[in-house]
Amino acid sequence: MRNDNTDVLAMGRVEYEVNGTPIKLTSTIVKKYLVSGDPTRVTDEEVGVFLQLCKGQKLNPFLREAYLVKFGNKPAAMIVGKDTFTKRELRNQDSEGHEAGIIVVNLKKEVEQRSGTFYLKGQEMLVGGWAKAYRKNKKFPTEITVTLDEYIGKKADGTTNSNWTQRPATMIRKVALVQALREAYPEEFEGLYVAEEMNVDDKDLNTEPVDPEKEIEKENEVPEQPKPVQREQKEYLMQLGAQKGLVIGEGKEADVSKLEALANEHKISLRGLTYESANTLLKLVEEYTEVVDVEVTPVNDDPGPDAPPEDESDTEPF
Repeated sequence: MRNDNTDVLAMGRVEYEVNGTPIKLTSTIVKKYLVSGDPTRVTDEEVGVFLQLCKGQKLNPFLREAYLVKFGNKPAAMIVGKDTFTKRELRNQDSEGHEAGIIVVNLKKEVEQRSGTFYLKGQEMLVGGWAKAYRKNKKFPTEITVTLDEYIGKKADGTTNSNWTQRPATMIRKVALVQALREAYPEEFEGLYVAEEMNVDDKDLNTEPVDPEKEIEKENEVPEQPKPVQREQKEYLMQLGAQKGLVIGEGKEADVSKLEALANEHKISLRGLTYESANTLLKLVEEYTEVVDVEVTPVNDDPGPDAPPEDESDTEPF
């Protein structure tokens, strides 16, 4: 009999194909590239279940057909995009399409089942969604109705999340549609749920496709080393610094404290100069003007009674 640790390790790597594309998934790859939310809180068991779901349902998580979502200490949510449902339905030879829409209390105060998602906000009340899925080998369509109150997405503070606030009709129609497809095609959609059913705001999902090989290449890239400072740059910096009063003395005994202060002021390390930072410092030194303290002699504003009258034509207007 295998122990739990052996079971976890066995679930930690899967290989399969999706439409001819080989998929190789490991726990490390999932935690590093495929988790929406906080990957540090995902357990090995949750990752293992996600791997088996992807393999069993032939999902490509690199193309974001499947998501592992983890926030805080709540159990991880494993969801798929709505396109996964509609694309698979389209490929199924038994499919004869679907219908879907919303349920509203209309202006006549009657409950109306309406195609699409249009209703008069503020005048009609949106109360639910409906869908029908048709199969060639079934006499009657699979019909689903769902209530808005049961699925409307809430944040931790109890307020409605952004998608359900802005597009409630679209959201509830989607819930009804995927439920109808899941019931009509259990072999295709067993265990698959969309964000709207799991109270996940799709704005929290990482939707960009992932190429793990390119990501690994990025991680292994060695950053380009900065070009070292040139001897000529140092010599010119010392000469120019001496002319500007920033360097006192010559050679190794020179006092460069003022030059170092100027460099530090602009977040440049004098002891760790590079080619680029040396050029920046040289420009700063070229523009530097030494401030000289000048003693100001007070001026007597009272010229006395014997002084000649001031020529007002030469005075400034201020």
